[in-house]
Amino acid sequence: MLSPALLRGAARRLPLHASRRTPARRASSSTREPSRHAQFYTEFAVGMIPVAILGSAVYLGLRTWQQYLAHERFLEEAQAHVQRLEAESQTPAREAVAGGGASNDKKSSWWHW
Repeated sequence: MLSPALLRGAARRLPLHASRRTPARRASSSTREPSRHAQFYTEFAVGMIPVAILGSAVYLGLRTWQQYLAHERFLEEAQAHVQRLEAESQTPAREAVAGGGASNDKKSSWWHW
């Protein structure tokens, strides 16, 4: 058990408001009418919830459509770039075949000596 002297010392160390008992307060009183802010938000916020949901759905739909169209455009540009590169790579091969293959008989190497 704790000694009475120890309990008195602990009570002296507590702040004044911690040792007093305060009467319980009620969260809301039925006699008072709600504040103007509470009244405004209960009327306004309830009506804005469907608007926020609809706006979010429209935004996400348009954003998804934009991403889809941007991806399609990227694929078209990539396909055009590939076709251009294929055409460039075919041109020197056709010239070599048409030229009769007249090239240097010397082997080319990066080691020149």
